[in-house]
Amino acid sequence: MSSNTQTVVAARQDSGLIDDIEKKDLNTGTPSSNEKLDYVETIDSDTTDDREEQLRLKEVEELEARLAAGTADDQEYLVHDAHDLVIKVLSTRDDYDLPVLTFRMLFLGLGFSAFGSVLAQLYYFKPQTLSVSQGFLLIILYFFGKAWEKALPSHGLWWYLNPGPFNIKEHGAALIMASTSSSSATAIQVISVQDLYYGNKLNPAVAIFTLLSSQLIGYSFAGLLIEALIYPSVTFWPSSITPANMFQALHFDGGLSSKRTKIFWLVFTVIFCYEIIPQWIFPLLTGVSIFCLANNSSGTFRNIFGGASNNEGMGLLAVCFDWNLIGSPCLYTPLWTQLNQNIGICLTYILMSAVYYGNIWQGKRFPFMSQAIFDINGSQYNQTAILTNNKFDQAKFEQIGPAYFSSTNALYFITANLAMGATLVHVILFYHDQLMPFIRTFNPWNKSFNVVHDEHYIVMKRYEKIPKWWFLCLLVIAYAISQATDYTGNSHFTWWQLTVILMISLVFTMAYCTTSAILGFAQFSTQLDGFYSMIASYMVPGDPIANMYAALYGSQPTVQGIMLLGDLKLGQYLKIPPKINFLVQVLGCVVGALLNYVMELSIVANQRAALLTIAGTRLWSGQNAQSFNSNAIAWGALGREMFSPGKTYYMVPVALALGALMPIPQYLLHRRFPKNKFLSNFNTGIVMQYSCFLSVGINTSVNTSSFLGIMSQWWMRTRHPRWFTKYNYIISGALDGGTQVISFILNLAVFGAAGTEVDFPQWWGNNFNLSADRCAAPA
Repeated sequence: MSSNTQTVVAARQDSGLIDDIEKKDLNTGTPSSNEKLDYVETIDSDTTDDREEQLRLKEVEELEARLAAGTADDQEYLVHDAHDLVIKVLSTRDDYDLPVLTFRMLFLGLGFSAFGSVLAQLYYFKPQTLSVSQGFLLIILYFFGKAWEKALPSHGLWWYLNPGPFNIKEHGAALIMASTSSSSATAIQVISVQDLYYGNKLNPAVAIFTLLSSQLIGYSFAGLLIEALIYPSVTFWPSSITPANMFQALHFDGGLSSKRTKIFWLVFTVIFCYEIIPQWIFPLLTGVSIFCLANNSSGTFRNIFGGASNNEGMGLLAVCFDWNLIGSPCLYTPLWTQLNQNIGICLTYILMSAVYYGNIWQGKRFPFMSQAIFDINGSQYNQTAILTNNKFDQAKFEQIGPAYFSSTNALYFITANLAMGATLVHVILFYHDQLMPFIRTFNPWNKSFNVVHDEHYIVMKRYEKIPKWWFLCLLVIAYAISQATDYTGNSHFTWWQLTVILMISLVFTMAYCTTSAILGFAQFSTQLDGFYSMIASYMVPGDPIANMYAALYGSQPTVQGIMLLGDLKLGQYLKIPPKINFLVQVLGCVVGALLNYVMELSIVANQRAALLTIAGTRLWSGQNAQSFNSNAIAWGALGREMFSPGKTYYMVPVALALGALMPIPQYLLHRRFPKNKFLSNFNTGIVMQYSCFLSVGINTSVNTSSFLGIMSQWWMRTRHPRWFTKYNYIISGALDGGTQVISFILNLAVFGAAGTEVDFPQWWGNNFNLSADRCAAPA
């Protein structure tokens, strides 16, 4: 074998998606045995060539033609694994000559980036929080793009404004740009809290560069993972399958003459009309609980069986009929991922009941579900009274006494840390081969390179890749800006503390990007915030401001990394040139940062009094900023008093180490019994993350979601493969699209997001004196 070797990244490996996986010969693509194909093997560079790739691509195109024409048999429709999914559900078609970087794409992308970022920031300070979803943007961009195409001529000089039909690549690039900017960045919370509560109004340049650097670091981390987590089929990014399928149906299926397109718009219209009922007219449908209907006075019934209102209960055996709560992940998340989630949810019912009714951590003194901090009497803790000059004061703390969490909230912190430790070790043990390209990134003498056997990637090879040095330069620049803004912004966060947090963040970004790519499993955002706040409570004890910056630079890179990689995978499915994909993401990031800050500055200046009150007003509320500040005080000021050895919640940090040990016995058994499906697919990280999943929010949707997930990813996929391959993901997109559009309209029209709340008249299914599911309202 020659010294200069290639690493062949095979496309067929168990991704938690499915059952039996057949080994395929690299040259023919035909099954050679029923053994699992190793993800990475090293072979001589002379054994593969372009001809092999073209043969493989031709076979896939022929299969796609048979599937589209309906002439394939059921076995050909059957989806066994990730590779089957991406070639049978999605087309490898690439219309190479389609214009992408057009005035129309840039105008729509920048316009909706501005729209999304302004709206997201506006509603961060509203009583009714509203998010701008990717599905909503996809549909709205399609309408605007098609209207542009029809309204303007496309001949002569007009071609520069209207270069013909609004195509899939323009649409995809505009969506990626808009969705990148359509959220309120974590840095905005830090900036607004410093201004509102600590009298530290950041210099505009410092604020904007803090916004940019915290997000661009995440982009840089993700760029190092591209070879490992974008190119191969096994890293198929389940969350990108549905939007990619929607794009292809809208642009490739020939308009309304296509059956798939007709079904999409029919389902879209039906759910658009239907969602008015559960969301406004008949809220009982958000959670039908026989037990609450039978007894609406029992607090125990509310805690166990209720769940249709925020922080109400666990929703055991409740049924939800509101797609806004159910959502499409149950239709696209791999089966084994959902089974692991379901195991965790079953543990939730047991563990939450045990800690509360067993009076662990004196839990009965406090509400069953709450994210607040309490004193020993059950009253809300006076957090500001323990601070002097915005730092922890031991003498004042001794006077006021210790702080407590609700028992279920403390349990959440423990299971979150168990999940983080378990996820990291699980990824290292079970997916080390997949991560080899990422690991080799750090070896400057590495001379091997990757040959990826994935048909979508083969088609994309005609486009120039994003040079790795782009991301390395971006990382250096963003790191330098972060260091500069930390000192000029009075963050109390030193250079070495920031560096340590970023190194930890890189490790967990790698872990969670891997699970998102292969399993469709991502972290909870509050989970990351809590973890980094806990780390900072030891690094910078007693300092809430420094604690906020630790949460910012710890969690934001992971969140941004997952977003970037998911959109890069979507770009690969849509055949958007990688450099254009990178360009639109960076543009979206810059636009979002600038407009996030402008809106924050205006709102805080003009609505300061309303934002500082607990209740707020009918139009404005500082609830999100207040919550972020409370967490910073709890972890930053009280961290050592609550989590150190011998303190009430010492098990929270210990759980991280215990979680890291959990996957090891499973891995050893897996090595001994490699063909055992349970040992291959059981994931302690997912189970632990979902073992206190119901400690916050509206919880009636989990039973319906679990049922639909099993029906989709097992029953329909195996028993009705033809229907599953053609319609499962397009219906998923239609359900989400219609729901998100009507939810946006309802939020503006009747839920108070635009300033005026309009309640539907009270009746049996909309009782204002009880919870939405007619349980006793929480005290």
